[in-house]
Amino acid sequence: MKLAQSLLFITTATLLSGCIVVASPSYANYHSQQELVIDAENLAKLNVEAGAGSLVISGSEQASTITVVADIYTEKGNADNYQFELTEAGTSALLIAKINSSSGFWQGDSPHIDIKVTIPSRLMLTVDDGSGSASISDIDGVVEIKDGSGDLTIKGIKGNLDINDGSGGLYVSEVIGNVQIVDGSGEMEISEIDGNVDIDDGSGSIYAKGISGNARIEDGSGDLKVRNVDGVITIDDGSGDIDVERAGGLNIIESGSGGLRVKQVEGGFEINK
Repeated sequence: MKLAQSLLFITTATLLSGCIVVASPSYANYHSQQELVIDAENLAKLNVEAGAGSLVISGSEQASTITVVADIYTEKGNADNYQFELTEAGTSALLIAKINSSSGFWQGDSPHIDIKVTIPSRLMLTVDDGSGSASISDIDGVVEIKDGSGDLTIKGIKGNLDINDGSGGLYVSEVIGNVQIVDGSGEMEISEIDGNVDIDDGSGSIYAKGISGNARIEDGSGDLKVRNVDGVITIDDGSGDIDVERAGGLNIIESGSGGLRVKQVEGGFEINK
């Protein structure tokens, strides 16, 4: 009997010592709005470092300043837990909009900063974005984007476009210049490109149309549809259907698994399986 009581005591003590403590949730319940403005007369480029939150960058031919409006959502007890600054050095400006730390258990949205940026169209643009949707439009210069997660929409670029995208939908249209894309996952739609297109995609469907130059597509998995390419299309595909219609030429290095449909290819047509 004493042995049984001792074993019961040891078991109970072990269970108690291994109990799980659940922390109470935190809330991003404090909102503030701020605006930063600098003169862009002597600037040639804007660099953006953004963390969690939505990002909208619009070019304007009438703009003579860089104007940033931020909606900042933080915890009421730690309302200053963020970086939001716009500085210039030489001919470049730097915008930083980041939450310093958002670790923990959050009820609802975690801390984030939603920003809207208006810049002169002529400025070159480099963006390093963490998470959240992003939209960039009407830029008359070279654009380079590194995006973590969230949908990314780009439209109206007059210059070469370089994208390194992690996950989320990617939508690119109306670009005068060459487009280079490295994409992790998520659907992709590319249209109205006056230049060459180079795509290295991990997974997700791809729909590309209206390309005046050549198109090279290396695709891991997902269906691939291509329409109206004036130049030569080169495809290296892992898995998924391939559907090509109206092209100046076609070279399929690897068709992988999936169906193949080809129609109205004017130049050479070669398949190497």
